[in-house]
Amino acid sequence: MSTLANRVVLITGASSGFGADIARKAVAQGAKVVLAARSTDKLQALVQDLGGASRALAVTADVTRDADVAHLYEESQAFGPVDTLINNAGFGFFDPLVDAPLQDLQRIMDVNVYGAVRCTRAFLPSMLARGKGHVTMMASMAGLVAARNMAYYSASKFALVAIGRTLQQELHRSGVSCSIICPGVAQTGFQQHAPNEKYPRAAALSSCTPEQVAQAVLRDLASPANREIIVPGSSALLARFSAAFPGVSRAIMNLIG
Repeated sequence: MSTLANRVVLITGASSGFGADIARKAVAQGAKVVLAARSTDKLQALVQDLGGASRALAVTADVTRDADVAHLYEESQAFGPVDTLINNAGFGFFDPLVDAPLQDLQRIMDVNVYGAVRCTRAFLPSMLARGKGHVTMMASMAGLVAARNMAYYSASKFALVAIGRTLQQELHRSGVSCSIICPGVAQTGFQQHAPNEKYPRAAALSSCTPEQVAQAVLRDLASPANREIIVPGSSALLARFSAAFPGVSRAIMNLIG
């Protein structure tokens, strides 16, 4: 029997990209998935792709709205208590800081950070009451290594890494765990907000595929624990080097561009 059999997995930002890929793999391993996003049409199409209402539930929700997150919690109970919350909703604009409108930072933080916190605060109490559950923070290599044109996006992902690391300590011995997933650059729907030409060339050092990211998340769900996962694994050296030698790392990033 699959390790995910009848587990209830809720995924925000599920209508495309990493979220949709993770949903497909989770259902293939026996999970029931609750799909949350703003696009009703895309969610309904994905439900049909996943086998219909017995395996997937679509809930139109905007994670920047408290009322929508409360609605998401109530609707998700149709499948029973949520076992795993995957905070995947996110986007980014890439521009030099001097050119980046301040409202872009406000929008990015509201979705990437506040959205994850809203959802976690909505679903975590039930997990704690049951003494089991798992929260996944979909962060980024940009939350571990800074690069040009990415100040706002990196700020949101650095914050998400910090929140995840804090949760890992606060959840000690509670039966609930938290993982932090840090993918590199992958070709997903994300590029509609952040065109490839705006990526720093150094981003190529951590390129990966959506398939690699989805597989990493599913392996994590099979044995939930407090951990950080970098995708691809080879980029872990880059993250460690940047943390240990920030000056040298900055010089290398400047050289690459």
